[in-house]
Order: sequence, then C-alpha cells, then structure tokens
Amino acid sequence: MRKNKVNVVKVSNQYKKLIMLTLCLLTLVGCTNEETKKKLEENEELIETKQTEEISVEDQKRQEKAETVEKSIVKLIEEENYLDAITHYKNTFIQTADSEIKPTEKTIELYNLAVQKYFEKAETFDYYDYILLSLDMEKLNENVTSLIYQKFSTDIEEIEAFIQKGKDETRERIANYKAERAEREAKEQAKRIEESKNRVYIGMTKEQVLATNWGEPDDINRTITSYGTSEQWVYSAYGKYLYFEDGILVTIQD
Repeated sequence: MRKNKVNVVKVSNQYKKLIMLTLCLLTLVGCTNEETKKKLEENEELIETKQTEEISVEDQKRQEKAETVEKSIVKLIEEENYLDAITHYKNTFIQTADSEIKPTEKTIELYNLAVQKYFEKAETFDYYDYILLSLDMEKLNENVTSLIYQKFSTDIEEIEAFIQKGKDETRERIANYKAERAEREAKEQAKRIEESKNRVYIGMTKEQVLATNWGEPDDINRTITSYGTSEQWVYSAYGKYLYFEDGILVTIQD
C-alpha cells in the first residue's frame, strides 16, 4: 500500500514539472513573438520617417528655390527690368523641367506687376509679346489683361488674324498634300492594274488571258487526244505562242 502511494507522488511531481516546463516554453515563445513584432514595427516607423524626411527635404528645396526666384524678381522690378522679370518667372515656373516648383502668391503678384509695368511703358505690341503672354494668361489678373487689350487691341487683332491665317494655310497645305498623295496612289494603283493586264504567265486560265490586254488570239490551233485537249494561241502583235493543256496555260514561246 505504501509503495502505491510513493508511485502516485512521483507521477504527480513529474506532471507538475511537465506543466511548468510547458508554461516556460509558452512564455519564451510569447516573448520572442512580442520582440519580433516590436522590431518589425520599429523598422516600419524608421522607413516611414526616412521617407517623410526625404519628401520634406525635396519640398524644402523647391520652396527655397521658389523664394529665391521671388527675391530675384523683386530685384529686377526695382531695377525696372520688367521684361527680364517676366522671362525669369516663365523660365522657372512654366518652362522648367521640375513641374513641382510652384510660385508663391507674392511671386504671382510680382509677375502681374512686372507685366503691367512693362506694357504701360511699351509703345508697340508684337508677336513675341503675344506668345510671351499666352504662356501663362491664367495667372494674370483682370486689371492687367484689360490694360493690355485696351491699349493694344488693334495689334492683338492683327496678330490673332495672322495666326489664324497661318493655321488656315497649314490646314490647306495638309489637305492639298493628302489630296495629292491620294491622287498619286490612285495613279500608281491604276498603273499596277494596267501592267497586270499586260502580263501573261504560266498557270493562267484561258479566261484570265482573255481578260488581259492581249485579248483574243489571232489564231487558235486545237489538238484533241485521249489525254485531253491542247490549244496553241497565236498572238502576232506580241510575237508569242501560248500553249494550253485542258484550259491552263503551260508554255509561252516566242
């Protein structure tokens, strides 16, 4: 009886050890998973932070460039170099390869001021001025555009008429070119068809030969045998003899 009790105690102790070992393993695994998850989250945060910093740096560079341009335009206006100020604005914000650079509100105001001052002093309005303005008309306020159109309405009308005339002439040239090309292609096609009508070749049927410019032969010599029907067609004008076997051209002789 005592022996059985000892065995029960041993089994109970072993069972407790097994439970403790299992709990330890689960704890370790849980810790490991938590650490791994934490490291992954930290790495993701680092990547996001780095990307944000890179974007911020690029934005900052663009902003600094825009502000530098603004200062340059201010200086040019103070020196009354209005055309240079307009050109500098357009080269930076319209014709630049970096489309992300945007003018500040103050820069747009300065651009309007430069345009206004330039055309207040201008005595003429030419094609270059028209093209210069058309590149960024939406940035000009109504007062500036009204000034330009009132002062140079005749010049603008003449330039627009000239441009329209150029467009019409271009369309006419294109239309003429297309018509000439179509006519040329039609002639070439007709020539190919005509040449094909003059061409007789082995394998043609009698009907196909008759449909060519050779037309009806001057004479036909027909031979009927047990193997089939042979015909010799004589074309004196071409100096040719055509030989048919059962209606198919098999030989052409001089």
